[in-house]
Amino acid sequence: MTDELPPRSLPAPFDGMLRARRPTGIVMALVVVVLSGIVLSLPAIAQAIAFAADAIATGVRPDRAALVAAFGGPGGTLLGLFSFALAALLILLWVRVKERRPISSLGFAGGARRATGQALRGAALALAMMLVCVIVPVVSGDAALTWTAPRLGIAGIGFVLLMLLGFLLQGSTEELVTRGFLSQAVARRWGLIAAAAVQTVVFAALHGANTGMGVLPFVNLLLFALFAFGVAFSDGALWGICAFHGVWNWAQGNLFGVAVSGNAAGDSVFGFIPADGSAALLTGGTFGIEGSIVTTLVYLAGIGLVLARLRRSRRGALPLPLPA
Repeated sequence: MTDELPPRSLPAPFDGMLRARRPTGIVMALVVVVLSGIVLSLPAIAQAIAFAADAIATGVRPDRAALVAAFGGPGGTLLGLFSFALAALLILLWVRVKERRPISSLGFAGGARRATGQALRGAALALAMMLVCVIVPVVSGDAALTWTAPRLGIAGIGFVLLMLLGFLLQGSTEELVTRGFLSQAVARRWGLIAAAAVQTVVFAALHGANTGMGVLPFVNLLLFALFAFGVAFSDGALWGICAFHGVWNWAQGNLFGVAVSGNAAGDSVFGFIPADGSAALLTGGTFGIEGSIVTTLVYLAGIGLVLARLRRSRRGALPLPLPA
């Protein structure tokens, strides 16, 4: 039995698997996605082993403050973000060694001018959409936005800038895995519509255990995945959505001081403080602004903008490939 499929066309960036000499099937692609998630925990596991070994060697039982200092706080947050480099490396090695295709086929084709333009547009769109999500509960009186930048100091400013790099790495890796690698594997077998559906469910499931998860946050994760798929489709590449994803997360946590998918991000330029008795429907509750109905509406508007852009372009006229 062969894994070969009859020749077919797919729009960029979802056509990358067609260039693989040894393409990955859907089941194996899901396995690789799960493995990339496991790889993320390796630095934390190594840190935990070293911490336990030190406690045994010194005979000092760590207290709560020591545990928080070791695994929480700025250092732990940065470690978690930059560990996404390991997951990205796994995917890149798989593509080059197993599939034998160029890295650019994951959705990073095009020259520097195209990449820069799409990235800047994605970053600007993320800031604009996040600003709307934050301002609405502030205007309604359900939250307050305070200026905290003067209290940051040199160390705090450095942390905020490092967090931008970390979030860009984290967001780009998630796009590489879902809208890149996984979507390409599914599109090759089952077509573009199936690829959009599968990556949406997988993306939301990967965030399903986050603090404060509920029905509305889960719906918003699904909507973001659909929006991200549409941006990648309309751009024909992942540059724009990688920048959007990273800047969106950074703007939440380190610009406006909102929890990022249930996780506190540390120092921030502003502080977002829900008012006593405020409506979690507007503030997002413990999950952060991504659990807000305002974010739901913003994502729906973003999806509408993407669809309008597709209709105005030749890409909107592309036939949707049917399953082979």
